[in-house]
Amino acid sequence: MSAPVQQSRFGGVRPAAVSVVSGSAVVTALTMANAPWQAVVVTVCATLVVSLLLGLAKIVVPDESEHKRDLVLEYFRYRERRAKQRERRAELRKRRRRQRDQGTNPKEQRDRAPGDDRLLP
Repeated sequence: MSAPVQQSRFGGVRPAAVSVVSGSAVVTALTMANAPWQAVVVTVCATLVVSLLLGLAKIVVPDESEHKRDLVLEYFRYRERRAKQRERRAELRKRRRRQRDQGTNPKEQRDRAPGDDRLLP
């Protein structure tokens, strides 16, 4: 069983609120510095996106440490599986390219017994 997770005094609002407040401060500074309106609009949009992503992360990521650990471990397992699949696909492409360059017929190779790696003449 895991140790109890200490809750923030601000609840789950803090990361998004900090993002919005800091974004507002940047927008105010840009406005006071007579920045072009495009820069202000881009900053406002970036602030909204960041605060929405932080809020979504707060909703999606579980609060219990065991669950966070399981989520992270599953993510790493997923990455390892994808890396192995990429390696297998790359090896298959190399093998097909070699067969094509040597002039063998892939259909004939497919009809052969499994495990027989000799190329047909």
